[in-house]
Amino acid sequence: MLDEHEWKYVLQAVEDGTFSAAAKHLFVSQPSLSQCIKKIEGELGALLFDRSQTPLQLTPAGEVYVAKARHMQRLQQELVREAADLTSLRTGSLCIGSSRTRFSCYLTRPIIEFHRRYPGIHLTVREHSVGELREDVQNGNVDFALLYEPLPDSSFDRIRLLRERTLLAVPMSHPFAVKYGGQQVVPYPKLSFARMHHEPFIKLLDSRRMSSVYEELCVRTQCEPEVVFEANSIIDAAELCAAGMGITLVTDMMARNCRWQQPPFFFELEEPTEDRQLVAAYGRQQHLSQAARTFIELLKR
Repeated sequence: MLDEHEWKYVLQAVEDGTFSAAAKHLFVSQPSLSQCIKKIEGELGALLFDRSQTPLQLTPAGEVYVAKARHMQRLQQELVREAADLTSLRTGSLCIGSSRTRFSCYLTRPIIEFHRRYPGIHLTVREHSVGELREDVQNGNVDFALLYEPLPDSSFDRIRLLRERTLLAVPMSHPFAVKYGGQQVVPYPKLSFARMHHEPFIKLLDSRRMSSVYEELCVRTQCEPEVVFEANSIIDAAELCAAGMGITLVTDMMARNCRWQQPPFFFELEEPTEDRQLVAAYGRQQHLSQAARTFIELLKR
């Protein structure tokens, strides 16, 4: 009743919310998937899904089944990770959870270096939102994920990686940057957010953490930038800024590591903002594989 082939079908249907989407991810036909789930329901004598709702909703019996299936999934993943440790990084796999921005600006070089040293390790990156990455860690879908504090201590262990400061990014053609000759000055010169009043500004969507930093700075300085665009990610906002569309907020990690075609000009804020602590987060009960520990050491450098 908890056959691996079957519980993977159920978990995929839960993740995707429809049988048709789950079937595509599993590379099977929808009738085959539906038949498998009906077989499980027949053995249980209870429905797993309320099919009258979209996305699919679990019934009480479905909640119980999924909890047990996820436990089986974690046990399987733990077995694979611990067995891989015995190969001394000659074989195995490593799955990392990350946002698009952190993948582009932080993971690329370590991935290349890790593959050069350990070509037998199969590397994958799951790009998800912060909320989805937390679920990936809790469900054991990744070896670790790049997340920011705070995290609930009851569910997560973590290894600290770096602290990120908030910076202002300004188009090189903007008068704020032109006065420095269009060349980046290091250390970054300081600029008050109050100077952003009525300036064209690219802010992040309200669901993004940097949006709350922006709102706090607006309140503190009583400043009203002219919002010309709301971006889904810091990297999108920064690219639009570099193209001359407006000013935005970025992090110093991004300023250092992003593969810019034409970088913007960076300023340190005169107003204090709280640093963000980036961590490698993994499940409190999860075995952190040797491959994961080795990769994290590369990140810490």
